[in-house]
Amino acid sequence: MIISILVLTFFSTTQEIVREWQSMGKDTLEFEAAKKEFVAEREAFNAEKKGLFWRVADSEEKLAKEKQLNANRQKDWEVACERSNRDLKSARDEVVRLKAERAKDSQEYERAAAAHKEKEAESQARIAALEKTVEEQAS
Repeated sequence: MIISILVLTFFSTTQEIVREWQSMGKDTLEFEAAKKEFVAEREAFNAEKKGLFWRVADSEEKLAKEKQLNANRQKDWEVACERSNRDLKSARDEVVRLKAERAKDSQEYERAAAAHKEKEAESQARIAALEKTVEEQAS
C-alpha cells in the first residue's frame, strides 16, 4: 500500500509537473509574443524619435537660414536708408543753395531794375530838357 501511495504520489506529481511545464510553455509563448510586440513598439518609437530629431534639426537649420537672410536684409535696408538719407540731405542742401541764389539774383534784379528806372528817369529828364531847348530855339 505504501508503494501504491508512492506510485500515486509520483504519478500525481508527474502530472502536476507536466501541467506546470505546459503552463510554462504557454507563459513562455505569451512572453515571447509580448517581447516581440514590445520590440516592434520600441522600433516604432525610435523611428518616430529619430524623425522628430530630424525635423528639429531641419527646423533649426531653416531658422538659422532665415536669421541669416534677415540679417542680410537688415544690412541691405540700412545701406538703402543711408543712401536715401544721403540723397535727401543732398537735395535739401541743393534747395537751400538754390533759394539763397534766387534771393541773391532777386536782389541784383531789384538793384538793376532800380538803376534802370533811375537811368530812364534821367533819360526822360534829358529828353524833356532837350525838347525844351529845341522849342526855345525854334521859337
